[in-house]
Amino acid sequence: MDTKNILLIMKKEAGESLKNRWFVLYTICFSALALLVLLFSTMGGDIAGYSGFGRTAASLINLVLLFIPLIAIITGGVSISNERENGTLPYLLSHPISKNEIFVGKFLGLLITIWFSILLGFGLAGVGVAIIGQQGDISGYLLTVLLSALLAACFLSIGFLVSVYSGKASKAIGISVFLWLFFIILGDLGIMGTTVAMDLGIKQVFALALLNPTEVFKVASVLVLSPRFEILGPVGVYAIRTFGQQGVFYLLFSILIFWTLIPLGYGYLVFTRLRREEK
Repeated sequence: MDTKNILLIMKKEAGESLKNRWFVLYTICFSALALLVLLFSTMGGDIAGYSGFGRTAASLINLVLLFIPLIAIITGGVSISNERENGTLPYLLSHPISKNEIFVGKFLGLLITIWFSILLGFGLAGVGVAIIGQQGDISGYLLTVLLSALLAACFLSIGFLVSVYSGKASKAIGISVFLWLFFIILGDLGIMGTTVAMDLGIKQVFALALLNPTEVFKVASVLVLSPRFEILGPVGVYAIRTFGQQGVFYLLFSILIFWTLIPLGYGYLVFTRLRREEK
């Protein structure tokens, strides 16, 4: 792969995203809500023993789960399908650029812009905590930022897989929104319903939770913010006693990486086949 070509495509994707009014609106909303979360968290009492950066990070987890997967999966969903629908993808593929460079460049360009939004929101909230003067331990806060960035990569990869299968952007958006609802809303309800209907044990419930990247993110975020793993319930107690606190975190971190690489790799294979057909 030619690094120069990848950088050119990255620059193109990042520039178009930063000029997109919906992406700008999302970034502004996420940053503004992060500051509001900071305001309300400082007005209230301690959250499960958290303080300073830890309390702010704990308050931001639900905001991250609501915003980041949605924008990432939709952004990935329209990345290739929109160009195919507009006829610009065959034109791009006609240039002396390899399929590897196109796919990697588009993914990295979009990922960088989403990470920019995440860093901006967390950065503003972090500055607010520092100004207030109740910093506390910043390591958990930084790990939450890292997990949020990895969660974004997971859903962007899933969005890319949807995009290469969708011939129209509208179809890709519809599928992306459905998957977002499935992981965010139906995920919790599905685990609860399956547990009750099938009378699953703690081991099975824990394994079922690992199949959902949003659940993995929530559990990992709680673990890095508080040693009180019992707040995760019986499943959390089982996980800590089985793997240890560090072992569980490494396991969850690895699963998030797995959720990034598998959809992205399969999407790459599909994209390669589509290009050969277009030739």
